[in-house]
This record gives sequence, C-alpha cells and structure tokens, in this order.
Amino acid sequence: MLLVFTFLLGTLLSAVGVATAQDTETDIDIAAIGEVVLDSDPQILTEGLESPPDDAELPEGFVNPPGGSPQHADLIAEFTGEIGQIDDAIGNVSHAFDTDPDVVSGEISTGIITYLVTEEEITAEDLDLFEEGASEGFDTATPSPTDESEDATPSSAPVGTVERIELGGAEAVVITVVTEEGGNSAVVQIVAVPVGNTLVIGTTLVADQGTVDAEDVLSLAEELTLAGVAYLETVAENAQ
Repeated sequence: MLLVFTFLLGTLLSAVGVATAQDTETDIDIAAIGEVVLDSDPQILTEGLESPPDDAELPEGFVNPPGGSPQHADLIAEFTGEIGQIDDAIGNVSHAFDTDPDVVSGEISTGIITYLVTEEEITAEDLDLFEEGASEGFDTATPSPTDESEDATPSSAPVGTVERIELGGAEAVVITVVTEEGGNSAVVQIVAVPVGNTLVIGTTLVADQGTVDAEDVLSLAEELTLAGVAYLETVAENAQ
C-alpha cells in the first residue's frame, strides 16, 4: 500500500519552528481496538464514520458546529483536502469541530478528525511511508516570496518536524508546524496512528497574538486523536 502525503502548509504559514513530541499515557489499547476494526466490514465501517461523534465523545474544548458548518471552514478545507491519500483506500472521512474559547485559547482555533479506511491492515511499513512522505513534503516546500523593504517582517522558508511518539501503546507520527511573524503565532499539530485497517488523524490548529504553546496544542491533538480512536471502536462494533 502506497501512501502519498501532499502537505501544503507552506502556502498557509510563512515561517516555521520546532515543537517537541511527548509520550501520552492513556487507558486506550489501540492494538485491541485494531482487532475489533479488522473484524468489521470496511464499507459499513466507512459509512458509519460519516456521522461525527457526539459532543460527549469529544475531548473537553471541542464541539460539533452548532449550525453544521464549522468556523474557519476555508482554512479547514486546506487540511482535509491535503491531509493525505492512500492508494486503494475505500474511505476518507473528516469531521471538523469548533472550540470552546474557555478551554482552547486563540483568536483562531479548530480541531479535525480524519479517518482513512483501507481493505487491509495498515502495517508498520505503511506508517514509515506516511512519515517519509510527510518529511519529503516539508523538504520540497517552496519558500514564499518576501518583501525586502525596510519595514518588512522577516520570514524563513517553510519547514516542519516529523517525529514518532507512543499513543495508546502504538506508534504514532506527529507532524508539527509553528510560525511566528509580526507578533502573531500559529501552531499546527497532526497526530496519525494506525488502528487496524484505519489511519486515525487528529489535527489541531491554534493561532493568536503573542506566543502559542506548541506542547499545549500537541496535547489537544493527542486527545482528539484518542477520541477518534474510541469512536472508531464504537462504529466498528456496529459494523461486524
């Protein structure tokens, strides 16, 4: 199975820094859930995932858009359209969530859960290809033009970090992008973990004046990914 990762954050963020991934302790056993997922019918599973999890199944700070359409829909479309593609995938489902400003700070913030469903189990080799594709996407990013005038704000070529962490007893890939320009900061954290034949991807974005704590945003992305895994198990149990 070939996974092609096309990452366009360079068109959205003009300067990038580094955040450090950290291990997360959780009671969720991803390997066990993966067995449940593999026992389900992939097509029925995909159809079930088209309905988003209820608010009660989401981490604190994330809610389904009350009107159906999320805030910052244009920005979210960039992520859901370019987050990744798997050859021969039978399902690619994304759900975007608004945030509670009392929990998730930032003038702009959002969360996304993406499910990439295949016929066969996603292997360690497939995850390696995902990681490699993400890294290559950053390496080949084209720098944005800069204004060389005296009043211009300096910016650097877009780059990013791709790392591994342990999540729910399984290996996950973390993609981090941090930008600071003109006194504003934006952090994007993407956590991808294979669960049986499904790649679950949690994405969080927070942008604000001043500095945004990348580790806080990573924690949100990890929680969102784990919520996505738990919901996947529920749907899989009904797709036997």
